[in-house]
Amino acid sequence: MPGRRNLALALFIVASTLAASAIAQGQESAPRGDAYGDAFLNYEPYIAPGQKPSDDDKTPAQPAAPTPAKKQDDKQTVDVEWLRKNYPLLEQRAIDSPTDANVSAYMYAKRIAMDKAQRFSEAVTKVLHEDPLLDENNRVPYASTGATSVRNANYLAQQQAVRELSQVGGLVIFVDASCRFCAMELPVLAMLKNGYSIEYVVISMDGSKPKGFKGNVMKDNGLFAKLGLKLTPSIVFVPHPKAYDGATDPNQYLIVSQGFYAEDELIKQIAFAGHDTRLLTADTMRDLNVWDRGVASSSDLQSLKLDPNKPGTFRETLQPYLLKQY
Repeated sequence: MPGRRNLALALFIVASTLAASAIAQGQESAPRGDAYGDAFLNYEPYIAPGQKPSDDDKTPAQPAAPTPAKKQDDKQTVDVEWLRKNYPLLEQRAIDSPTDANVSAYMYAKRIAMDKAQRFSEAVTKVLHEDPLLDENNRVPYASTGATSVRNANYLAQQQAVRELSQVGGLVIFVDASCRFCAMELPVLAMLKNGYSIEYVVISMDGSKPKGFKGNVMKDNGLFAKLGLKLTPSIVFVPHPKAYDGATDPNQYLIVSQGFYAEDELIKQIAFAGHDTRLLTADTMRDLNVWDRGVASSSDLQSLKLDPNKPGTFRETLQPYLLKQY
């Protein structure tokens, strides 16, 4: 009966397999409770009671969502630096492409510049009224009567300077017979001699006299080139002239003019030549320097030191320099 036993064994194996399958299906279909639903809704793995989670059931951590970048604000403070940089660009853009927006932007930028200028001007006026040393009207009056008075004092000082210089020296004029302006300058020197008693000698480049001149002339012995003169007529002031023999010339030569000058301008040039020679009186020097009233001296300006980060110190530093010039 071996055949039947084999058949019975096969049926037993099949029955066992079906039973195991039924048990497994029964376990999978068993109710899972609320925990399963919560896991499903929250996208989390479900872990049956009594089971340990495997590594495969763990959900990988999601990277944090990037924070959206803030939108960059291109607006800038409208200061002088901004206007220097952008005003020409706005103007060029408005000219090249004159749309309403471009022209309007340019005109508003122009308006800003003018408004800033007005506010600055108002602030300057306020400061000038509060600080007399900064007000130019206190140095040289704006009013015509005051300005005329200053100019007259200066011109009178120039005339006095020529009188004082005539006491300590004289003029040398270099001329050329072919020079038209030389013949015109010589009568001007004659008027200066009559009005201010200043002496002069005439040196001709070739020894001949200019047209119409009846006075004496001397031929140039190389002094014209020695002094570096370029034009005729040229006038030189010589204080305390000295005669000499040999190569060494002890005289001082102060160049007054090169070219033609009318009498009033020549007076100014002579006074200027003697300005720094200490040949003039203190009163004459003061009136010649009338335009220097309230102006810091060159030596003070060269030694001046200021801290740009401390604007409040400018006034206390500069005022002593200016006050001594009044």
